[in-house]
Amino acid sequence: MELCERIQLIRHRLELHYGTPILRPSGDPIGELVSTILSQHTTDRSSGAAFAALCQRYPSWDAVREAPVEELAETIRAAGLPTQKARTIQSALNDVAVEPLTELPSMSVAEARTRLTAIRGVGDKTASCVLLFAMGMPAQPVDTHIERVSKRLGIANGESTATGIQNVIEHCLPSDGQTMYSFHIDMVRHGREICQARQPRCSMCMLTGLCDYYARTTNVTTDA
Repeated sequence: MELCERIQLIRHRLELHYGTPILRPSGDPIGELVSTILSQHTTDRSSGAAFAALCQRYPSWDAVREAPVEELAETIRAAGLPTQKARTIQSALNDVAVEPLTELPSMSVAEARTRLTAIRGVGDKTASCVLLFAMGMPAQPVDTHIERVSKRLGIANGESTATGIQNVIEHCLPSDGQTMYSFHIDMVRHGREICQARQPRCSMCMLTGLCDYYARTTNVTTDA
């Protein structure tokens, strides 16, 4: 089965099992940028608590940008690596103050991603989160769950990095934000609930017939 056909079939089976989450872009690229920086190397609960504390303490992004770095670090301590993240956030806000993100909606995904990754400390995943969740653009953030599930399924196309897998998925899925969002959310959920890192729950998986990992570990012929 051709790679893009497999990815489309996987998307269909995931949506049948988990449903189709609806994309509702926030329209706030700066907020999404800060939130995603906070989410690095920590849990959603911890980064959410840090973002809430930041928003409660500071009335504007200018106030965050101008705050003493030690004060900002203490405010976001719940997210871990507080000083590092405080400096990254302020560096990003300084960049945005000089060159606002108002042109993002008129750019292609590739152009917008290049603009965002020009900001120090912003990689492809963070840029894709901003484009998808804030702007509704068809970018695919690849986190540890999507990377792991893609490699096990055999849809990484030989790519070993999150950026490489991102490019494969974006090439194969239709170029609309809703499709990218639904695939992202369902793949992350599948990685958390079924295709777990230490012990995948293959007996509960609806994708075994399309999975290279399952075929290797059980010697069962798959549909792929």
